Amino acid sequence: MDEKHLKDLYFKEYYFSDFYFFNVGYEKCKSRHRFGPSLRDNYIVHFVISGKGRYIVNDTTHRLGTGDFFLIRPNELVDYEADADDPWEYYWIGFAGNKVKEILHTNGIGAKDYIGQVDTKEELQGKFAHFMQSDFFDDSKKLANQALFCDIFSFFKIHNENIETDIRISRTKKYSEAFLLYVENNYYREDLTIEEIAKSMYLHPSYFSQVIKEELGLTALKYLNLYRMNKAGQLLKTTELSVEEIATAVGYQNRHSFSRAFKNRFHSSPTGYKAGK
Repeated sequence: MDEKHLKDLYFKEYYFSDFYFFNVGYEKCKSRHRFGPSLRDNYIVHFVISGKGRYIVNDTTHRLGTGDFFLIRPNELVDYEADADDPWEYYWIGFAGNKVKEILHTNGIGAKDYIGQVDTKEELQGKFAHFMQSDFFDDSKKLANQALFCDIFSFFKIHNENIETDIRISRTKKYSEAFLLYVENNYYREDLTIEEIAKSMYLHPSYFSQVIKEELGLTALKYLNLYRMNKAGQLLKTTELSVEEIATAVGYQNRHSFSRAFKNRFHSSPTGYKAGK
């Protein structure tokens, strides 16, 4: 086929494993241009920018046109063909990774979903055209290309209320994981409050505290204090810092408040703990 009507690029991915692309392409198909029946080894999504065609998967025929997309899954028998009178023109991306199913689910695409429609097709077409001009063999552009891939993929969504729930990560679990990260990176701040953490997640403090207790088995404040004391114990055992310096390092400006909290956790004073008593 004329080069103007077909562009198909492949490259090996060495940097990403959870979700990555290895092939991008474009084709302005001839009348009745057909692929299949056949199997693919990886995921591929096609985005129709003009014309019409049919896509057959699982013995179901889908008639598609401008703005539609169709998904091919690994090792599933597929057959697709351009219309005789108005053959389609499309872009595609081949992709893979350890988290493909989870990412599909975040876009509302369940195990039984194969087709959808892009709401802003002109915008996505422009992004694809830009994407096709990228140098996929230049490592200095690797992150930018990956970012553009993720941006493009975000357009492939289905408003699906019946999607399987087993693979979705619960919202409460996301909140608790975000809380753990927040504490891990801010425990040393004396002014850190549970209200601040809740606000960062757009949650009311009382609801946030309820979520954390359900997920972790203790209140957010107790977890924060426990984390600080465990850090303090680690510093006492592995450094020559003074008790005052360690207190400051874990968010306490008052040595007496720190010593009281430490004794509640370890049933020993900081100096006694350091000495192994």
